[in-house]
Amino acid sequence: MATRSPVERYTPVAITLHWLIALLILGDFALSQSFSRFNPGDALYFAPAYALHMAVGLCILLLTAVRIAWRMTHRRPALPDMGLLLRLLARAAHLLLYVFMLVAPLSGWLVLSLRHQRTSVFGLFSWAWPLPVIAAMPRSERVLWHDALLPAHVWISYVGMALVGVHVAAALYHHFGRRDAVLGRMLPARRGGAAARTLSTAS
Repeated sequence: MATRSPVERYTPVAITLHWLIALLILGDFALSQSFSRFNPGDALYFAPAYALHMAVGLCILLLTAVRIAWRMTHRRPALPDMGLLLRLLARAAHLLLYVFMLVAPLSGWLVLSLRHQRTSVFGLFSWAWPLPVIAAMPRSERVLWHDALLPAHVWISYVGMALVGVHVAAALYHHFGRRDAVLGRMLPARRGGAAARTLSTAS
């Protein structure tokens, strides 16, 4: 069993982006699960909830782009000694999570564009920005693409949440099973500082 070593932490910006995007993803997925309980024509709930779902999706997309840019310009902490297989699995899981954080909101954007629908983003501005190739499509073709992409968007979300579950399970495994510093390096600053002092003394 590995022993915990002092934590080489992520930057405060990376930590903030990680937890903020995680909260937005979980909240947006939970919100989407309520849609099936309401009639799309129910303006009292469905319309504002659907608009909120799309606005949060846009925030996830933009924050993910910022996170990728930050990641490309800042060194991340090295992984602890964990063997080649676990290291490859960790890299693959992180890559798939980034793909999910991009593809899920982008597929939702495509669905929105195929509807030629605009939505309010927290009441600040209206958003649609359809791609030119979609704007030029005849309605019948847009309906076909919409009917194919909407279920794909749903399934992408389910697969992504499964990846999130695996990610959480892996973090807990590192913390309680291998007892290494993987989780501590992504904890918020106050708790992370305490973790850095205590992880090295735990056995």
